[in-house]
Amino acid sequence: MTDFAALENAIWAAASAYDRAAIEELLAPEFFELSRSGRKYTREELLTDTSEGRPSEHRLHGLETQTIGPGVTLVTYISETRYPDEIQWASRSTLWAETPAGWQARFHQGTPLPEGRNAP
Repeated sequence: MTDFAALENAIWAAASAYDRAAIEELLAPEFFELSRSGRKYTREELLTDTSEGRPSEHRLHGLETQTIGPGVTLVTYISETRYPDEIQWASRSTLWAETPAGWQARFHQGTPLPEGRNAP
């Protein structure tokens, strides 16, 4: 059985560390993201972004999976991102597809949660 929590955590770790090899392995060539800010990012944009981010810790809450079809799974959860000066919460979804290279994310969306609404 596939450990989708481990895959999601691996994406967060790779993105935080700007680990190009891990990002290439985890994200399908046609991957795109609708970020928490509302911006659309392609896989190539994520691979070439070398900007310094703020130090943060990430936690995933209430992770659920739903099989969409053979080799396709939707993962949903609430993310908690802790920065030194704030905590951001978002509702997240990732569409995973089983490929010859293993499971790869095809799509991800992050939607900010309203102030005061967060994970239990």
